[in-house]
Amino acid sequence: MTTLELPKASFNTFNNDNLFTWWYQPWMETTDSAAKLQRIWLETFNDAMRHEFEFFSTMATSYSKLTHCMLGLGGPQTPASMASCYHEVASDMTEATLKRMRKVSELSDDLRERIWCEI
Repeated sequence: MTTLELPKASFNTFNNDNLFTWWYQPWMETTDSAAKLQRIWLETFNDAMRHEFEFFSTMATSYSKLTHCMLGLGGPQTPASMASCYHEVASDMTEATLKRMRKVSELSDDLRERIWCEI
């Protein structure tokens, strides 16, 4: 009876380089994409925080003007000068709020555009 001889495979010669390449390449491709998306998200978050700080700066300035008017540091206050001061502060705050809303609405478009540019 004839027996088929199978080639003897050497199980002791395990190549770690092939395993490392097999594991490392897909891992780097996914990690690179995740890192890019994280960077994009952080840039958008940075923009949002910068816009909020601009708004807080405007709020602080407006409250300072309001305090200045309320305490009468610019001289004696008349009802007309108080009304003028309130209107000026309200106008500044309205303008800052509208600017803030406009910039916030642009953030989602910027984020979408940045993601598509990376893809």
